[in-house]
Amino acid sequence: MARSRASKRKLKIWLILLVVVLVVAIALGVLYVAKPEVFEAIIALVLPSDDVPSDTDKPGETDQPGGVEELPDNTTVTGDILSVEVLNVGQGDCIYIKFPDGQNMIMDIGSAIRTTSPWNVVDGALQEDDVTQIDYLFITHGDYDHIRDAKKLLDNYEVEHIYMPLDKAQDSNTWMDLLQAAEDETYTDEDGDTHDSIYHENVGVFSITGEGWTMDCYTYDLADYPSGTNAEKINSVSPICLLEYQGRTIVLTGDTNEMNEEYLLAKGYFDDVDADVLKVAHHGSKSSTTQEFLDAIDAEFAIISTSGTEEEPHEDYTHPNPELMERLRDYTDETPDGDYVGFREIYITAEVGSVTVLVGEGGGLNILTESGQDEYVGDTEQSGDTEQPGETEQPGETEQPGETEQPSGTEQPGDTEQSGGEGSEQVPDAERLPAAALYTDIFREDKSAFAEAA
Repeated sequence: MARSRASKRKLKIWLILLVVVLVVAIALGVLYVAKPEVFEAIIALVLPSDDVPSDTDKPGETDQPGGVEELPDNTTVTGDILSVEVLNVGQGDCIYIKFPDGQNMIMDIGSAIRTTSPWNVVDGALQEDDVTQIDYLFITHGDYDHIRDAKKLLDNYEVEHIYMPLDKAQDSNTWMDLLQAAEDETYTDEDGDTHDSIYHENVGVFSITGEGWTMDCYTYDLADYPSGTNAEKINSVSPICLLEYQGRTIVLTGDTNEMNEEYLLAKGYFDDVDADVLKVAHHGSKSSTTQEFLDAIDAEFAIISTSGTEEEPHEDYTHPNPELMERLRDYTDETPDGDYVGFREIYITAEVGSVTVLVGEGGGLNILTESGQDEYVGDTEQSGDTEQPGETEQPGETEQPGETEQPSGTEQPGDTEQSGGEGSEQVPDAERLPAAALYTDIFREDKSAFAEAA
């Protein structure tokens, strides 16, 4: 009888242990799916750190758009990350920068007249990041395809710092409305107090700095600053900015052209530059990004913001221009410096969507595209199989008859630039085109996981 009771007690103990084990296993399973960071913390208490199984401690194991499954070890983008996002806004410019210290910037926000407004793309990106206040609005010059929705940005977001070219650079209604909005803009500080926004004029050499990063900008000195409203002069006031973080340099250009490139090169501002990424000026115009400028900055990646493709340039503006594309494809380093010779990749927003450059604390560099095409996930040795600049014959190497540059600095039909009511036409915001669509949730999630996993 006593033996029977003892057996029953043992059976009961085993059943209790089994139930406990099952409960713990189920709880761990739920944590693994719902809260992987909590799961790993618990496992780390039990197992030595070298044995901890983890899906997030190995760079690149997060599935990426475009089939990128695993990143090389030397491509990690960790810690405080600089993100430079060239948004796909069609025939226009808008760059959304998230600095590693938590600050942000919108550089230009426009698209060509009678095309889709960039607002939904830009506002969607800001809302996705829960942005309520913008630290910097940077306007490179006064063309409509760079300032179209700048006033709307000021109307909908508080902006602390506003960088603008001299107000003599433009006189259109869109420009004058932006100037008034900038004058009226206010922001709220950390204590909840309201202040007038801080206005800066883009003249000479100036810098914007934060914790660990600098953005040095170069444009005309006051004595040499162009006056007049012709397209070449208006475009030429665009500053050339060198955004530097952790040994990486990103070159931002607005609509710079041969006029101010020659001026700035003569001053020696770019003598010691070894850039990584170039945002190609003026949507790939042939009058910008001269050979001398390419030789000076020595970049390895190029990004062109335009609604035209290499195969089919924009029918009115011929962007990107075949002559410019040939110059980029044929480019090789004037002075070999041990890095990649020429351009590794040339990204065109009309072909790959928005392009995001990520730089991590250790200098790791990744480039993501909205479409997942041609993504760059770190420094790999140049192999003999890598196609060299100029090896591929490019379409349209002869100048096309429609090459004439659209006088973007002058008034365009429908830009409401005429005084008096007759003939002026308000251009309504059109429905978003697929080419200017917001990132899908899948791409946004993958991009975030990509940075975190790396």
